[in-house]
Amino acid sequence: MTGALRWLVSFCAGVFRLFLSLILTALVLPSAALRIVVRDETGHFIWARVEVRGPDFQMFQPTNAIMDHAEFSANRRDTDRYYLGSFVVEGQTSLDLPPGHYKVIAEHGLEYGRHEEEVDVAAEGPSAVLVQLRPWIRMRERGWYSGDMHVHRSTKDAAALSLAEDLNICVIFTMWDKDDLWGDESLRVPIIRVTPDHFLTLWNAEDERGGGAWMLHNIRAPLGLGGGARWYPPGIRFVRAARRQKASPEALFPWFDSEKPIWWEVPVMMALAPPDSLGVVHNHFNQYNTLSSEVWGRPRNQEEFPGQEGFAKYCLGLYYRYLNLGFHLPPSAGSASGVLPAPVGYNRMYVPVSGPLTVEKWYAAVRAGKVLVTNGPILFFDIIKSHKYLKAMIEAHAREPIDRIEVVGNGEVLRELKPVAGTLDFVKEVELDPGNHSWVAARCFLKTGGTVRFAHTSAIYLLGNWDASADARYFIGWIDELIELTNSDRERFRSDSEKQEILRLYREAREFYVAKAQPAPRGGRRPDKGKE
Repeated sequence: MTGALRWLVSFCAGVFRLFLSLILTALVLPSAALRIVVRDETGHFIWARVEVRGPDFQMFQPTNAIMDHAEFSANRRDTDRYYLGSFVVEGQTSLDLPPGHYKVIAEHGLEYGRHEEEVDVAAEGPSAVLVQLRPWIRMRERGWYSGDMHVHRSTKDAAALSLAEDLNICVIFTMWDKDDLWGDESLRVPIIRVTPDHFLTLWNAEDERGGGAWMLHNIRAPLGLGGGARWYPPGIRFVRAARRQKASPEALFPWFDSEKPIWWEVPVMMALAPPDSLGVVHNHFNQYNTLSSEVWGRPRNQEEFPGQEGFAKYCLGLYYRYLNLGFHLPPSAGSASGVLPAPVGYNRMYVPVSGPLTVEKWYAAVRAGKVLVTNGPILFFDIIKSHKYLKAMIEAHAREPIDRIEVVGNGEVLRELKPVAGTLDFVKEVELDPGNHSWVAARCFLKTGGTVRFAHTSAIYLLGNWDASADARYFIGWIDELIELTNSDRERFRSDSEKQEILRLYREAREFYVAKAQPAPRGGRRPDKGKE
């Protein structure tokens, strides 16, 4: 028998086995129909994200469903399959399922309730799940609008995804390391207006390599990402190139968001080219799991910061150190949907916007500094300054029980409030002694299992003269460790000149923190920010 004939016989046998398998499966497991209808509080069809769960983490979807195709990797929990198996639908859909028992879950973003319903699907006739989702809060009615600063989803699906999650500003990265969609026909315009309250931004680039993830929003021209190695050229080169595209030094765009504070080179970037915002509710916080490893970032002390909540406190503590050093840095939020197992807008940020929403007005509000970042609760925090004490008004709402609310000042917990078990709404006025604190903020944690859901307000700046010398010494130690790792890694650079260029940046940043490490004089002014 010739090789070609042998291949043909093998191929035909394989086709026959597949055909026979399909027939037997159809005989053993007849399909049954499940119809799902999702309406809003007014009775109209709405875009929603739906999970259809079977036994043993099996997930089911209709044909050609809009889904997140991020891979289920070894470092993820089985519960991550719930999100990765979800799909978005406009109002109604039908699925063909094996007869059995299922759980159907429907959501419409953070501000709407989550519907869960169990259903038995029988072969005898179609089954139906009729869902009506209702809001537990409407931020738009209060003049606040949401955004996700980190999205890696298809541009063709983005409009449906933003509507399904009721996300007002969706920042989609079309240039990410070696992925470059700038020749794509869909990128002819930088911003797409989906509805008067929903916008997609498309001209966004992310430089994610060894030292950090530098997010550059609304750039005007390509930056040449993707041609470098893991540690060279330095990320600051692309940040500075993006900033040279500004129409003026005061222009909003390009905007520079530092993705999260745990990356090795964040203290370097903070000293030499401070970002416009810093990720606080970032992409390690997922819907059904928190990735509590630093991965490529600087590892934390696990004894000091154990578990998922310890990871959250570690990240927050780094942000607090920068605030202590005088950086008036708005917090940001991003989900990295499309890479990590989180819906678009799962981690989101809200800012108040007056009048009709535009992308420019939304970013201007972020720069103004009144920001809420969250993946669960809604938290408002306002201060009324009096003579010696401060009156703080705290308002928190959530669709899951609130565990605790904390007022923090320069990283210290000034007040902890523990609502009674099961509380979903909480309002309280508290009195604070500002002492020598230079800023205060509030944070709220929910009582959840498997992941960390929390909210954090932006800082309210005070006149206190906080001594941040310990924070400066902390980052000196961080950079010293970075320099030591750089010197000991022979594979990090292709030449000594590359290595020396990077080390010069590290040493320049180190000198910035050395100057900050001197105790602040009494009555001294608030520390200067970084060089740019």
